[in-house]
Amino acid sequence: MRNQAGCARNEGSMSFAFFIYTILVMGVGLVTASTALVIWLMTRRRDCLVAAAGFLLYIFDMSVIFFDEYNRLKYDYVVTFDEPLQHPLLRCALGVAILACVWLWVTFRLHDEVTVKRVAAYVVPIAVLQLALVPRTGFAGQVQQYLFWLSRDLGMAFCLVYAYARYRKTENRAERLDLERSRTFFRIACVLTVMVVIEDTYMILFCTPDVDNVMVSAFLWYLGERNISENLLFVAAAVQLFKQFSHILRVFSRHPRADEEVATERRDAREDLVSRVAIFSDEHGLSKREQEVLTLVLRGLDVQNIANELVISPGTVKAHLHRIYVKSEVKARDDLIETFWRS
Repeated sequence: MRNQAGCARNEGSMSFAFFIYTILVMGVGLVTASTALVIWLMTRRRDCLVAAAGFLLYIFDMSVIFFDEYNRLKYDYVVTFDEPLQHPLLRCALGVAILACVWLWVTFRLHDEVTVKRVAAYVVPIAVLQLALVPRTGFAGQVQQYLFWLSRDLGMAFCLVYAYARYRKTENRAERLDLERSRTFFRIACVLTVMVVIEDTYMILFCTPDVDNVMVSAFLWYLGERNISENLLFVAAAVQLFKQFSHILRVFSRHPRADEEVATERRDAREDLVSRVAIFSDEHGLSKREQEVLTLVLRGLDVQNIANELVISPGTVKAHLHRIYVKSEVKARDDLIETFWRS
C-alpha cells in the first residue's frame, strides 16, 4: 500500500511537471500570436497574420493533449502504446492547417506570388496522406501511426528544402542578403526537424516500456503524447519571429526627425509623407516609379500588394526594390524604412 501511495504521488508530481511544461510552451505561442496580430494591424503584413494563425492552431493542437490526459487521469485509463489515434479527423485537420500556415509564411518570406494553385499543390497531398494513414490498433496500426506523423514531418522538411532551393537560385543580391539574416534559424530548424523524425521513430516503433513499472509507463506515455523536438522547433520559430517583430516595432515607434541643417521650408515639408519621399528620392536619385514603390513600402504593403496597386508584375516590383536598395545603400526592406525615417 505504501509503495502504491508513493507511485501515485510520484505520478502526480510528474503529471504536474508535464502540465507546467505544456503551459509554458502554449504561453510562448500565445504571446507570439498576439504580437503577430498587433504587427499585422500596424503594417497589414500578411506573413504576420499567417504566423498568428499558425501559432494559434498549434496551441489548439496542444490543448487536445490536455483533454486526453485529463480523461486518462479522471477515468484511470490503462496505458497502451498501440492504441489508435485519438480524435483522428481533428488531428488531421489541425496538422494540415498548421503546415499550410508554415507553407504560406515561407512563401511570403520569400516574396513569392501566392496563388490558390500553389497552396493547393502543397496542402492537398498532405491532407490525402493524413486521412489515408489514420492509425489503427495493433502493430500494423503502430507502423501506420508512425507514417501518419512522418507525413507531417516531411511536410515541414519540404518547406525547409524549398526555402534553401530558392535561396540558392535567386540572383537578386538584396533578396539574398535579406534571406541570409535568417540563416541561423534555418540551421536550427533543420536540426530540430531531423530530431523530430528521430524522436517519432524511437517513441512509436522502438519504445517498449515495462508495463509492470507504473512510473516508467506513465512517464513514457506523457512523453509520447508530446514531441519535445517539435516543441523546441515551435519555440525557436517564436524567437525568430520576435526578432523580426522587435525590429519592426523599433522602426514604427520612431517619429520622423527633422534635419537641423536643412532649411526651414524643407523641414516643414518633411512632415508630409509625399514630400519626404520626394526629398529622399532626390537625395538618392530614385526614378518616379521607384518613388511610387517606396511610398507603398512605407505604407506597409508587400510585393504582391504593391504589384496589384501599380498594375505590374511581382518580378517588376522586386527589380524596382533591388534598385532602391542599391541606391539607398541598404540590404533589406526594414533597413530601407529605418534609413528613410532617419534621413
